Parts: sequence; structure tokens; C-alpha cells
Amino acid sequence: MRLLIVFVFYFNLVTAYDKYAASSWARDCAFGCNECPRDSTCGSTHFTTHALTHGNWGYGYEESCQTLWSNFKTGKYDGWVLSGTSESDVHRGDVVIMNNARDGDASYCCIGTGDRLVSCHSPGLQNVPPSITGYIGSFINAVYTYTNIESGNNSSNKVFLSETIISCSPYDSDACNCVYYARDRQKSLPTGLTTCDDKKSKVNSHTPVAGCVLFRTGDPTYCHAAYVTKVANGNVYYDQANWTPCKCSSDYLSTSSSAILGYWCP
Repeated sequence: MRLLIVFVFYFNLVTAYDKYAASSWARDCAFGCNECPRDSTCGSTHFTTHALTHGNWGYGYEESCQTLWSNFKTGKYDGWVLSGTSESDVHRGDVVIMNNARDGDASYCCIGTGDRLVSCHSPGLQNVPPSITGYIGSFINAVYTYTNIESGNNSSNKVFLSETIISCSPYDSDACNCVYYARDRQKSLPTGLTTCDDKKSKVNSHTPVAGCVLFRTGDPTYCHAAYVTKVANGNVYYDQANWTPCKCSSDYLSTSSSAILGYWCP
């Protein structure tokens, strides 16, 4: 029984991180919020680990970027891997360790809030390239990415899952609108789905099946819509448009994710 409890805790730990929730909080709080004011009480690492906690990463807060980096390097944070050291390696939900060109390696931490974009704290920086977050000559020490794992029958069958850009064809003309794309895939989807409130009002199920449309948090005004392709292993898989601007991609969330507002199902 003791062994079983430890296993379940580990499984939840490595599957729970929600990069969208983490990056959304970081973007919204970049210039300060009640939880992390724009003053000396909330430095860049405290801000970064607050964002991670909003993504359910499970390890609490750190105050030092050096400590955070050291813990990543020694493998303390299950599921996190070094994905690079350049701006092109930065994506939504990643942890970016910086040398700010004044205080040495790991002197500044940020959260990826888009491709090649980060949001940081002290001073507030929202959706900016990492190259402008420090002094002249600043550079990235490391980018860490969370890799979700779906286990097969044995270790050789493990599949590593992450947001994947896919072809929008034959719906390329709707690549810049998540609702239009979702309606392309599910022709019965109602109209009038502009704002978050509009989407919430159309929720008719909290039990996803393939062919439903998922409504989730994202933009604070408009939220997001995606077409459900599969439900398996406690996850809902979906195709979407315009999460990465004007591109289509596939991804998934835990069915228990707090980011999910609900579903419209035919």
C-alpha cells in the first residue's frame, strides 16, 4: 500500500503542469498583482515560481534564480528537461534562466508566454523577447521545458507529448480564428461565441467526447475554443487554431484541468 501511494503521487506530479495557466498568470501579473506586487517583496524568481504554481507544477516557491537553476540541473523537478539556450527555444510555459549582464549567471528568471517571448517581473516585462529583458550583453543560460509522458505497456512505449503545429488544410482561411476553425471541424457548433461569457453560455456538457468543442481559458476577454479529437488516460486531446498566432496545432489537457470551462457537444 505504501508503494502504491508513492507511485500515484509521482504520476500526478509529472502530468499536472498546465503551461497555459502558468503563462497566462505570468502575462497578467507582469506589471504587478495582489499575489506578486511590483516591489521588492516579489523578485523575478518568486514571480516565476508563482506562475509555475498556477500551472500546478507541485514544488512551491523559490526566491533565488541560482537555486532554481541548480534544482533543474540536478533533476529535482520531474518531467522538466533542458530544451536549449537560445531565444528560438523559448515557448509558452517554459522556464527561462538568464544572465542579466550585470549580476552573473542565473541572475534573472522569466516564464515563456509565447514563441520567443517571455514575461518577467522587477521590472515588469510582458510578452517581450528574452534579449531585451536585461542589460546590454545579457543572454540565456538555459530554457527548461516540461515534457508530459503517457506510458504504454512498458518503458519502451513511452510517448512524449507537447503542443504540435499541424496543417490547417483545408481550413487555412480560418487559421487566425479559433471559433471559425472549431466550427469547420464541428459544423453544428452554434454561432455567437465571441467572448468568454458567450462561450460559457454555450457549455452543455462537462464530459468530453470526440467531436465536442472545448472552451478554455486563454485570452482574458475571448477565452479559447478547440475541437476535441480524443479522450484517453484522463486527458482530452484537441486540435485548435490561433493559440500560436494564425497557426493550427494539436495539444491536450487533463480532463480535471482548471483551465477548462466546459464543452459544447452535438
